[in-house]
Amino acid sequence: MKIAGIFGENCQKKTITSMANAQIRAQLNKSEIFKISGGFLAKITTATGTTGNISLHRTGTTNNQLIIAGIPIFTNGNLEQKLNQIVESDYQTAAEALTELDGAFAALYWDQKANKLAIVTDILGMQPLYMARVSGKLLVASEIKAIAASELIDLEINPGAWGAFVTFGHTLGNDTTLDKVKRVPPGAILIYDHRSDRLEEKHYWHWPEPQPEKTLADVDTGQIIELLEQNIKGYLAYHQPGTILLSGGFDSRLLLALLDKMGIDAQAVILTHEDEFFGADGIYAEWVAKKVGVSVKRMSSDPDFFSSQGYLDYLVMNEVATPSLFLFISQVLQHLEPNMGAVWEGCYLGTNLKSSQPLGGFSEYLNNWIKPPESSKWQAVKRIFSPRLAQNIYDNFINTLENEKSLYQNNTYGVAEFIMRNRIRHRIAPNPLQVYTNVLPNFTPGLSKDFCNIVASLPFEVKGNYRLYLQIFQNHFPELLTIPFVSGGKLVPPQAFSPWYDFFNTTYKLQSSLAKVKLGRGLLRLLRVPLHHQFFNRSKFINQVIAMINPEHPDLNPDGVLRIQRLIKANPKKLSDDIEILFYWQIWRWLMESGQNLHDLILDSHS
Repeated sequence: MKIAGIFGENCQKKTITSMANAQIRAQLNKSEIFKISGGFLAKITTATGTTGNISLHRTGTTNNQLIIAGIPIFTNGNLEQKLNQIVESDYQTAAEALTELDGAFAALYWDQKANKLAIVTDILGMQPLYMARVSGKLLVASEIKAIAASELIDLEINPGAWGAFVTFGHTLGNDTTLDKVKRVPPGAILIYDHRSDRLEEKHYWHWPEPQPEKTLADVDTGQIIELLEQNIKGYLAYHQPGTILLSGGFDSRLLLALLDKMGIDAQAVILTHEDEFFGADGIYAEWVAKKVGVSVKRMSSDPDFFSSQGYLDYLVMNEVATPSLFLFISQVLQHLEPNMGAVWEGCYLGTNLKSSQPLGGFSEYLNNWIKPPESSKWQAVKRIFSPRLAQNIYDNFINTLENEKSLYQNNTYGVAEFIMRNRIRHRIAPNPLQVYTNVLPNFTPGLSKDFCNIVASLPFEVKGNYRLYLQIFQNHFPELLTIPFVSGGKLVPPQAFSPWYDFFNTTYKLQSSLAKVKLGRGLLRLLRVPLHHQFFNRSKFINQVIAMINPEHPDLNPDGVLRIQRLIKANPKKLSDDIEILFYWQIWRWLMESGQNLHDLILDSHS
């Protein structure tokens, strides 16, 4: 379910209608609007209006309204009973009760008697919810383009957020790419009084204190398994068994092992990586599925995916939250079907159970990210955007980054929290929680207070190099350690000797060596061996979109845009930083301005 709301004086029904309609996609194809004394609420749902077996919209006996986006779980009792109790409470009691929920969720609660709104977000703010304050009103929605559709704000880019997008591939903090629109803070309770236009904010959960003295021997892996099983039981209230997105990595393998241990016969869906390690990721995943004994639906990557309707659908649902051209994960959406019931996604297990950042602080972590103004990406920004905007993008980004860094300790723990609250929240979370949710519910164990309080406090020495993960498998699922892993673009050997690890590792090194020279690349093509990062064909939409750009737009540098348009006309296969950034900018602007079907928009404009 997605949500929207407008609160304040003289709110118009047509405004909330536009906000709701902007979020209708795929299976979320039904909207309902509710008039309240302080404005309007809206929910966007499937035709049945429920998320599996549970309705996340409740109306109290005094017309209180509770609407929740995402999939909250309640590990200390019955979720149905909890929600029924909440909707009969006053806004303060309801807000506190909502903080007892786990999982990814964002809740709106309207107290009819007190005429006040309470907003509550999950502990890490993973469930997307955005807000804007304008003309004495508060607007909230599950998608940025819904707030744009209100027509109450100017559609101007946020320079600092676009600088972060260019640098990291995601925004920072609570910034969004649309100026004046913010993401609702994580782990927060917001109380809004529409009569005074006053918004109060407090936080109910904080990142756990580090425990540097802890060693791997100190970790109770049995407790970790027990907490994850509690998470899984919470999701089973909605639907079972569901479908698991299975790869060759640690996260989905552990999730599959847990489901199997609990007797949940979830089907596995595997999307292969033919261009990485000769498809080892998909091969290892199939071996794991066979060992566990679950049925598998295997799909191969489509080299032409980025010229398909499926990619355009992804762009609309993702709202250009991340650079998506040639991004493998963007293909998953097209393989999700409503008849799967629900999808199990293990992405939040690994964000806390393994650690890849180096020892040290922000200097070490940011060394590979932050580039000087003369670097190729920043020069591309200067060529694309007007001189004033280009400078603002760089300056505001640097200021935003410094402000965000100041919130964390300048050490390994601080960097780990920074990554969770920024990269995971803005780059990893949008796929299951903003994109996939248009098709079916997403179950993401690992987003509970008890679990995070334990594992997020552990030092790098415990979690680095997959130590904790390997210990969990050794203690609880040793049979799954006989199959190698693919994680973070790396091959990870199993505990026992594996000729298949050695085979893939050796052939990958040989492939990489051959790909460095022209003769070697020719030989690989002759043998029909896909080149890493060159597997996907160039998207036909790139040139079509750029050809339609108006170089005189105030955001742009006319000379730079015209040069790019002439360049791709003369060399249609050309791809560079400025071409990609310009493509994303135009797609983003179309979405903010109209939210139309991109396929129709491109075809109509091109003709």
